Amino acid sequence: MFPVFGFIAHIALFAAIQVLGIFTGLNALEILEKSSVTVQEVPLPMTLFSFVIAFSLLFLLLRFSGKFNLFKYFFYFLIIIGSKLVFEAFFAPIIANILTLSLLALFLFRKSLLVHNLTLGITIAGVAVSLGLSFSFSTVLFLMGAFSFYDVLAVYRSSHMVKLFRGMASKGVILAIMIPQRLSKINVKSNEFKPGQGVFIMGTGDLAFPLFLAVSALKFSVVSAWFIVGGAIFGAALVYYLLNTQKSTRAMPALPPIALCSVLGFALSLII
Repeated sequence: MFPVFGFIAHIALFAAIQVLGIFTGLNALEILEKSSVTVQEVPLPMTLFSFVIAFSLLFLLLRFSGKFNLFKYFFYFLIIIGSKLVFEAFFAPIIANILTLSLLALFLFRKSLLVHNLTLGITIAGVAVSLGLSFSFSTVLFLMGAFSFYDVLAVYRSSHMVKLFRGMASKGVILAIMIPQRLSKINVKSNEFKPGQGVFIMGTGDLAFPLFLAVSALKFSVVSAWFIVGGAIFGAALVYYLLNTQKSTRAMPALPPIALCSVLGFALSLII
């Protein structure tokens, strides 16, 4: 039976993160304009170099981190950076700092799916806005295409993404939103989560990249940004449907269909 509750919850959460990111981006752009600060876009060669270094460090840390769990502390750092950017777009700095620390404390001491998804959603929105304002639209488009291709290879050929997720999850770092497919699973604790327990997972990249693209489009067209978000939401719905109707239970790459629908949304905005 198709999990209707999970489908609705998945789409609602995915859409909420995208919408939060757009409004955060709009407010951030307004703040930058008032302060006369110009954001310098990162060139594509430097972008590629940075991503190669970041992924190399990620795999090295995963392999050699040992008993000292660097991933967990890096995750906490991301929560602070991402959520602070979101809160600062809507509140005074002192209030933003209080909300940021409160969110981190809630995440540390309240192990529930609701808190996990709330924290990760706000963090993703903040990080995606920061990156979207720092890169050109063409650069983000290239990166999303490259990562979509890598996503297919990593899931179907090398199983890199699956191994990476399991490795980080074993260290207490779950870089994914977790949505119970049925209402009865709503009380599953985030630190007791295991794949295959009736909980749908979607990685941070699948959520961040379409928002990354939409925010980069905000700099020249608000309409295009909203169309990209609309396309991404449709793509996320398609991914959930395919995952829950396929005969196989193996993982599937979520980014390619989401990326494709995001680009189609952008193309539609140019026609209308």
